[in-house]
Amino acid sequence: MSIHLTEDRIAAALAAATQPEGETPWHLLLTRPPMTHTDVRMAIARRRSRDLWEFSGKDERTIRAEASRAEIIQGLARRDGYLAAMAGAEHILSTTPVLPVDVDVRLAEWDNGPHLVINFHKRPDQVRTFAAHFGTEVSERPHGEGSIRVETFGTTESGVRFEAYTLADVPAVAE
Repeated sequence: MSIHLTEDRIAAALAAATQPEGETPWHLLLTRPPMTHTDVRMAIARRRSRDLWEFSGKDERTIRAEASRAEIIQGLARRDGYLAAMAGAEHILSTTPVLPVDVDVRLAEWDNGPHLVINFHKRPDQVRTFAAHFGTEVSERPHGEGSIRVETFGTTESGVRFEAYTLADVPAVAE
């Protein structure tokens, strides 16, 4: 659950949104807004499956209203995830002794939270310096023929996961 996802914030977002026609008005719904990823996904899935309607005991107008409300809540949670990731990136970039080539913000699923992918192009030494600064371990693994992936994984102080990596050529072995 997002730390910023509160009932007051949800109410404000719903008040600012335009509800699709033909739905039970959101303020008349008897159910509380969904606050978890699972509850949000269930409300959206219920709208797509008439078989699930029978088990819910709700009419079509209510099911559609709960789903549209859930989509707005999902958007709020995703926005929170992106903002948390950007704040994590700001922290990393403002404190790291080595600057990466790029930083990607990723948010695959709401309940998995955001994560940062930090690339040090062909600079294993910079990945090691970065890892030492943030107190994480470095690992190496093969990546295709003739190259290795040097990587480290960790979490910022605010809980945003990150991975920092580079691809490098495998050192030539003297014969």
